[in-house]
Amino acid sequence: MRSLSTLTLFLALSVTSAPAADWPNWRGLNDDGVSPDKSLPEKWSPDGENLKWKVPLGGRSTPVVVNGSVCVIRLSGGDDAKKWQEQVICVDEKTGKTKWEHRQNVFQTDIPHHRVGWASLVADASNGNIYSHSISGVVTAYSPQGKILWQRSLDEQIGRFSGFGGRTVTPLLDGDLLIVSFLTAGFTPNFIPRHRFYALNKTTGETVWMSTPGGAPYDTTYSAPIVRVINGERLLLAGNGDGGIYALQVQTGKKVWGYLLSKRGINTSVVEENGVVFASHSEDNLDESTAMGRLVALDGKQITDGKPKLLWMVDGFASGYGSPTIQDGILYAVDNSANVVAFDTKNGERLWSQNIGIAQKASPVLGDGKLYVSDVDGTFHIFKLNGRSAPEELDVDVFKNADGSATQINGSPAIANGVVYLITNNDLYAIARPDAKSVSANPKLGPPQKAPAGAQPAQVQVRPAEVVVYPKETQQFEAYVYDAKGQLIGPASGAAWAKEGGLQGEVSAAGLLTAAPVNRSQAGAVTATVGDLKGTAFVAVKQSIPYSQDFSDYEPKSVPLGWPGARGRFEVVDKEGEKMLFKASANQRSWRTTVYFGAADAHDYTMQMDFMPTEQKRRMPDAGLVSHRYTLDAMGNKQQLMIRSWMSELGRFSVEKKVTIDPDVWYTLKFRVEPSKENGPTKLFGKLWKRGEPEPAEWTIEAVDEIGHSQGSPGLYGYSSADIYYDNLQVTANQ
Repeated sequence: MRSLSTLTLFLALSVTSAPAADWPNWRGLNDDGVSPDKSLPEKWSPDGENLKWKVPLGGRSTPVVVNGSVCVIRLSGGDDAKKWQEQVICVDEKTGKTKWEHRQNVFQTDIPHHRVGWASLVADASNGNIYSHSISGVVTAYSPQGKILWQRSLDEQIGRFSGFGGRTVTPLLDGDLLIVSFLTAGFTPNFIPRHRFYALNKTTGETVWMSTPGGAPYDTTYSAPIVRVINGERLLLAGNGDGGIYALQVQTGKKVWGYLLSKRGINTSVVEENGVVFASHSEDNLDESTAMGRLVALDGKQITDGKPKLLWMVDGFASGYGSPTIQDGILYAVDNSANVVAFDTKNGERLWSQNIGIAQKASPVLGDGKLYVSDVDGTFHIFKLNGRSAPEELDVDVFKNADGSATQINGSPAIANGVVYLITNNDLYAIARPDAKSVSANPKLGPPQKAPAGAQPAQVQVRPAEVVVYPKETQQFEAYVYDAKGQLIGPASGAAWAKEGGLQGEVSAAGLLTAAPVNRSQAGAVTATVGDLKGTAFVAVKQSIPYSQDFSDYEPKSVPLGWPGARGRFEVVDKEGEKMLFKASANQRSWRTTVYFGAADAHDYTMQMDFMPTEQKRRMPDAGLVSHRYTLDAMGNKQQLMIRSWMSELGRFSVEKKVTIDPDVWYTLKFRVEPSKENGPTKLFGKLWKRGEPEPAEWTIEAVDEIGHSQGSPGLYGYSSADIYYDNLQVTANQ
C-alpha cells in the first residue's frame, strides 16, 4: 500500500455488465432501483409459493448479486452479545448455501448492535470482487472467493468518526475508483470536522483524491452517491451532512455545483433523468416554509454561480429515508409515513398516492412493470403499475418475530437474473416464478473517458492524495493532468516536486519522499507544479514503536500535527513551567474524543501515560489509553477502571474494577495487551497508581477477550466533562 502502480491506473478502465442481469450495487447496475428482468413474481408466500430458497441471514442493508453469489453484510452472533461481530457472507445464487464468510470485531464506535451492517456492500461486476464499509470505519476488499485483498482502517488512519445513529454510507464503484464518504476530522488541513468524499484505488486501496464540498455537518448521513454524465462531465451526485446536494467530477473530486436543501443532513440518494437531478429530505427547509420536507428537481444542465436551476419543488413532501426510483418520466418516492407517491418528472404533479404502512426506511424497486416496496414494520408489497393511474396491489406479506412483534425491513429488495431478493431482520428470501426471465442489463454509463486529443491541462492530481508514513520510510508520488471537465490527459511531464508545511525529510526530483529519521509526529504536503498548475498530496508522519513524548518541544496551543482529530480538541499548555497536553471541557460536542497516533496494524505493545483529572460542577472526567482497539479508561465519576472495545455495547466485552481517583492529583496509567491470533483470546492488563509512587507489582485489572483484536493503533482517550491534563506518554514493545 506504499506505492501506486502506474500500469494499474492506466489499464483501460471498464464498467462491464455481468453475464446477465446481476445487482452489484444496492440500487442495481445503474444506481436507479430499476431491473430489466421479465416474468418477475406478482405474488409469493414465505411458506413456499414462488419461494426459491430462504436462509436465516437477516440484516438491515440490501444484498448484492454478482457472478453467481448473493452477498450481505450483517450482525453475526445472534442473541449472544459476547459473539457479536460484523459479518460479510456470500451464498450460492441458486441454492442459498454458504460459499464463504468473513467476520470482524466491531471497535471504538458509538453505533449499537442493531445497526451493524448499515452500509450495503458493493460488487465489481467485471471481476466479482466485493467491498464493504463497516460501522467501525474499516473498508475491505474481498476476492470472489472471500480472500482479503486489502483493508483501510479509516478511523485509525485519517480520523473518520461515527455517531450513535449508525448512518454509514454505502460505497460506490466507478471505473478504477471505490468512492466512500464519511465524517472526518483528520490532520492538516482536514482537521475541521466535515463530510468528505474519498476516492480509493479499487485495486490497492490508496487514496486517489479527497473532496470537501460542503460546510459544517449537522449529523452523520447515509446518502449513497450515484454517477451520471451531465453537460459532458462525469459527475458524482450525492447528499451531504450539511444538508446540501453536490456534484463532483468523479475522476478528480472537483466540486462542480452545490444546492443547499435542508437544515439537517441528507440521507436519501438522488436519481437523475435527462440531466435533471431529483432530491428529497424530511427536515426543516432553509426558507420560511413551515412545512417539513421537500422534493426538488434540479437542472444539472443549467448552472449559475455554482448552483443548478430549480425547476420545481413539492413543499412538505417528507421523504428522508427511502430513496426514489424513476422510469419513463415518473418518479416513485415513499415518504416517512409510508405513502408511495408517483410524480410527473416534468412538473412535479402528484399522480397518485398509496399507503403501505406507518413508517418507512427501505427504498422502492421497479421491475417488469411492478413495484416492490416494504414498510419498516415488516410488510412487503408488490404493485402492478398502471402508468399515471393508481397501481393495483398484487400481493402483501407480513413478517412477525416469534413474540408476535413486527420484523423490521430496512434493506431494499434486489432483483437479479429473474429473482427478487428480500432481506428482513431475520431472514434472506429468494423469490422467483418458475418461468422467470433474466435480461442482460445495459449500463447507462460506459467507462470513464480520457480527454480528447489536444485537450489542455486544467488540473494536476498527485497520487496518493493522502498518505500516512513512518520515520525513514519512502513514498513514491505520481502526478497526472486532467482537462477542465475532469478527464484524464495522462502523466504529468516535467513536474517540479516540493514539500510544504511541517514535513521533515526530502522529496526527489522524481517525486520520491523520504521521511526524516525523527520519531516525531509530523504533517505537511508534497506538491507537484506543472506550468501554472499545482497539485497537492497531504502527508502525516506517525511515530513508530518505541515512542515517548513529554510535549516539552511543542509550542503552547499546538498539537502533534500528524494526530488526526487532535486539533481543536487537545492542545499543549504551559502549566507551572511544565508543558503538557490539555483537553478542555469548554466544548461539550467534543467531550468524548479518541485520537490515534500510530499504525493501524501495530501489535504486541504496552502503553503508559500520566494524567491529572480536575473537577467542575461535581463532574470528573475520564482519561484513557487506546491499544489494539481496546480502551483502558480511568473513569472519574464512576471511580473505576474499565477495559472495553465497543462503547455502546459493553455486553460484547468489558470489565470494570473499583479504584480511587481524586481530582487535581497526578496518576500513572499503564496498559499492556497480548493480542490474539486469528480472533483467538486476547489478554489485557491495566494498572493505575499515583505518579511518583513505586509502580505496583500486580496489575490493577486483568481480562481475557475470547474473540479478541489482534492489532490496532495506539491512541489517547478523553471524556472531558472536566478538564484533563496528560503527560509523559510512552509506547514500548512487549518484552
